Amino acid sequence: MIDWGSIILQFFSPQYTRNPIFPDMVSASIVALAISVGMSFAFAMLRKKTTDIERTNRIMKETNEWRKSYTDAVKKGDKERVDELKKKQAYINKMALEVQQQQMRPMFIYMIPSFLIWIFVFPAIFGQVVNISPIYLPFITCSDEDVANHTQLDENGNPKGACVLPGEVYLWGWFLLTSFGFSGIISKITKTGMATGI
Repeated sequence: MIDWGSIILQFFSPQYTRNPIFPDMVSASIVALAISVGMSFAFAMLRKKTTDIERTNRIMKETNEWRKSYTDAVKKGDKERVDELKKKQAYINKMALEVQQQQMRPMFIYMIPSFLIWIFVFPAIFGQVVNISPIYLPFITCSDEDVANHTQLDENGNPKGACVLPGEVYLWGWFLLTSFGFSGIISKITKTGMATGI
């Protein structure tokens, strides 16, 4: 019989295994890094397939130039230039909305399988922490309080916390750091870099 209650609970509170496939931090962090880079690469390829990157970058460049001109005209008090630029505002807003829709499309497609992997696969093969950091990063690394929780036991006799040492990096934090760290390289390799400013 299917225990729907535990399945629903799993969505809100993934139950990380106490006996991970990669029990030491070296292998866990290397495998998690490889998966993180692989997922980032998959997202970049999905973006390439679902987004007209050249058109999006062109629109973003035009929008950024308009915003700079408008801000400059307002600062200088050039009412005539402000009025002239305001005539183009509806078009600029429409283009900005189009860019946002283009950027959201691959994100929505990617989110569902990514969410399912995070909820059902990763907790089954990784522990809750996979690396250790020499510096404390709030919410990403274990604090002294998190370590204190590790000494307290729940009703099943398991430690309440996952952290043994201060500075241990949570699995999701490691994914976040490695994703940010490799996103620029991946976007250059896949030619999926986006202009900034919207």
